[in-house]
Amino acid sequence: MGVQRYVLRSGTVRYRARVKFHGREVANRVFERRADAVAWEQDQRRRLRLGEWTDPRRGRVPLSDVAAEWLNSRGLVKRRTRESDESNWRNYVRPRFGNWPVAAITTAEVSAWVGGLVDRGLAPATATRALATLRSVLAFAVADGRVSHNVAAAARRPTSGRVRREGQALTLAELRALAAACSGPYRDVVPVLALAGLRWGELAGLQVGDLVSVPGPGLRLTRAVLASEGGGALYLDTLKNHRARTVPLVAELVPIIDRWSAGKEPQAWLFAAPGGGPLRESNWKRSVRWRAATVAAGIPDVRVHDLRHTAASLWLAAGADPKVVQRVLGHATAAMTMDLYGQLVDTSLWQAARLIGGISGASAANDGSIRTENKPGQGTKNP
Repeated sequence: MGVQRYVLRSGTVRYRARVKFHGREVANRVFERRADAVAWEQDQRRRLRLGEWTDPRRGRVPLSDVAAEWLNSRGLVKRRTRESDESNWRNYVRPRFGNWPVAAITTAEVSAWVGGLVDRGLAPATATRALATLRSVLAFAVADGRVSHNVAAAARRPTSGRVRREGQALTLAELRALAAACSGPYRDVVPVLALAGLRWGELAGLQVGDLVSVPGPGLRLTRAVLASEGGGALYLDTLKNHRARTVPLVAELVPIIDRWSAGKEPQAWLFAAPGGGPLRESNWKRSVRWRAATVAAGIPDVRVHDLRHTAASLWLAAGADPKVVQRVLGHATAAMTMDLYGQLVDTSLWQAARLIGGISGASAANDGSIRTENKPGQGTKNP
């Protein structure tokens, strides 16, 4: 038994529990009651047997120390992800848990913190991202042997509050009206985004040498130009999911791309800013008078990213296979495409029903009413 009784000068009795491993003391702790000392010592031995034991002293460091090591280990992730991690840590996690010993953080404390973020007005999505950052820091602590399990993993993310805004898909008529309402030569960007399904960073990263002609006219996407969260500086990055792809050009886009690429070197930006360099979204919106154009087109709430949703809608409505739309949009799987845009396929259900009705010769019944025919001498039966 690794529990020793001793008496202080004041006459108070204490119990010191010691845990040894291969003849070496690896942990000790003092308790006021013998039962508590025995329970702790037995629990430490059980963890040693199962390979779950962690040195309690390693869990006494502040979470800020662990987070600093964690952030240093994030060098291989994409820059935007790293900036998001740093922002979540700085703004939400560090003010609450930065000075806490890692081992002192509990699931109940994490849950209360997440609820407090929402109560003070943060969007549930923002609170969820902050929770994801804390989970990642504590997962690093587990891997580093500072705690035995991730207490934030059991904390539930917020599910109430403001509803996430769904993407708005424009009709072809609305798209035409929006493009016509935009000002200047950069209005050409609107149909390119809405018919090719590009993200803004992908469009800004296009160079003249990315044009392809085999097996048909298209754009080879290999890079993105993104804006840093800290100061907004532009930088080159790989595509989302690190997967290059080729996007086919519909006939309407071919003359636009030809016009913008004429007379330029292969390494030149396809949609270069007026002063040179890649095009910044905020500057482009001012150039085409985006806000006034959306109001004039009768769609004041539309965002630039909604043009990508428009592309998904138009491609699916045209009968494109979801696997094709997945490749056009650059999603990881066709299932992801359907999860995001499956509701756009619903209108095709009735079109398919009309086609089946035509094949079966029952198209006349497809007028919205139900008709029944009774044989002579028979009444109508209940279904």
